[in-house]
Amino acid sequence: MTGIVLSPEQIRAAPSEVRRWIEQEVASMLAPRPDGGYPAPPVPPHLVGCSLMEAQAILMLVQGSLPVASVFFELGRETGNVAVPGQGLRRFRLTDIMHAARLQTPEQVVRCLDALNEALRRVRNDEGATLYALDQQGNCLIAEQTQRSVLVLWQRIIGGDAPAANAELQQPAVLPHFPPPQHGASDPDFGPPPGAA
Repeated sequence: MTGIVLSPEQIRAAPSEVRRWIEQEVASMLAPRPDGGYPAPPVPPHLVGCSLMEAQAILMLVQGSLPVASVFFELGRETGNVAVPGQGLRRFRLTDIMHAARLQTPEQVVRCLDALNEALRRVRNDEGATLYALDQQGNCLIAEQTQRSVLVLWQRIIGGDAPAANAELQQPAVLPHFPPPQHGASDPDFGPPPGAA
């Protein structure tokens, strides 16, 4: 067995993915799991599942930001996520969302998730509502209802057939009017739009 010693300065200077890996290794040494599975984080008290109508309203609020809208639709993927047994949650890896949404860092994904949280809070008029939670392994947790609603919304947009299993998702939605967000020519978190001079 080989050991490596890193100074605090070296750890701070390492890329975020390396720092995250080190954190995971230290956490696994301090609290090993015999079954090898991911520990389930405590669910925030207001982690909510979005209905189809709420998902549509959230999309209306974020559609002006391509990165945020891309991350939103990644939460509806049928593949690449795992059910959290007994909790009604789906687990997505931040790095998978990052690659699929064509972002450069997991931190950008988290900023997009935070923007989705703000949109959810506006839709619900509830400052404590939370769309997602993060666990210690770099995973995003959302309610299964949110995943299904985003999936059905995506299927409707592209003209696919929505599953008939959930009657609530099949109801047409009447949405409130939200003024579009005010954005400049570029988003400071993600740079100028493609093709901008």
